[in-house]
Parts: sequence; structure tokens; C-alpha cells
Amino acid sequence: MSTSSPAKPRARKAQREHYLLRLFMAGNGPNSQKALANLHSLCQEYLEGRYTIETVNVVEDFEAAVRGNILVTPALILVAPLPRVVVLGNLSNIPTVLAALRLSAGDS
Repeated sequence: MSTSSPAKPRARKAQREHYLLRLFMAGNGPNSQKALANLHSLCQEYLEGRYTIETVNVVEDFEAAVRGNILVTPALILVAPLPRVVVLGNLSNIPTVLAALRLSAGDS
């Protein structure tokens, strides 16, 4: 019988996966800029070389927000790996964002 915990294989799998993150922002507002800075910092620390960030300015592309069912900005969508996850706000609560992205401090 194996004694490894279920969390370890998931963490190893997460280390190999490429993350596609889509950040919906409202122009250059302070919350949007803070969310973008926080996202870049988080990705550099926990997902180095394994992520793509797409930004969508809903002021310029409102239809993209409608297609994505985004009613509030800033909003981060984890597009891949599935399942899709949406995180609202400026992403300053790092433990919450990491949990939503299925990452842990040990993944860096």
C-alpha cells in the first residue's frame, strides 16, 4: 500500500503545467494596475517560465467582458489548467490567490 498523500502528485503535476491567466482590467485605474503588478510578482515567484498573462481592458473591449461573464474588475480568470477559476480584486491576498490557482508556497 502506498503511503504518499494525494496532494504530492497534484503538486508535482502543477509544477509541469503551463498556466494561462486572463486579467480583466478597467483602464489604468489603481486597482487594475495593482492587480497586474501583484499577478506579475506572483507568477515570477511561483510559476517562473510556466505562464502566459493576457490582459483585457474592458473600457476598450467591453464585448470580451460580456463573453467572459465579467461584471467586476479587476478579475483574473485561470483559463488553463482546467477547471476555470475566477478571482476578483487586486490580488493582494496572496494565500487566497495561490489557493484559487491550486498552488502552494512550496511550488516556487
